[in-house]
Amino acid sequence: MAVGLPTERIPWSYTDDTGKVWRVAAQEAVAQQNKQGGATVGIETPAKPGTIKMRRSTVRFGSLSRSVVLYDSTQTLVVGDTHGTINLNHGPGPNTSDTFTAIGSVIAEKRPRGSVMSTAS
Repeated sequence: MAVGLPTERIPWSYTDDTGKVWRVAAQEAVAQQNKQGGATVGIETPAKPGTIKMRRSTVRFGSLSRSVVLYDSTQTLVVGDTHGTINLNHGPGPNTSDTFTAIGSVIAEKRPRGSVMSTAS
């Protein structure tokens, strides 16, 4: 267990499936681990419309799971059968962080709506 990561947010790029680059807000300490792709952007980059659902991956630490955004094709968290790790906050408040491991595959932008159950492996 490590001290929690800072929670400041920064403007970050998200590239959709058509190749268009949008501005989104990302937690700086997580995005700058360079595991999810993306890069800093300025105000001139248009904000992502709510109609675009960002691609994601599920990560797990013990019995805890989280969903994280994969900002573009440079991401290294889920590449084929390779599942990387990323440090994220968890627990009662922002005081702890740990290393989460990606499980499964990329959850696409055009995924069906609804709940997805995950089982521990």
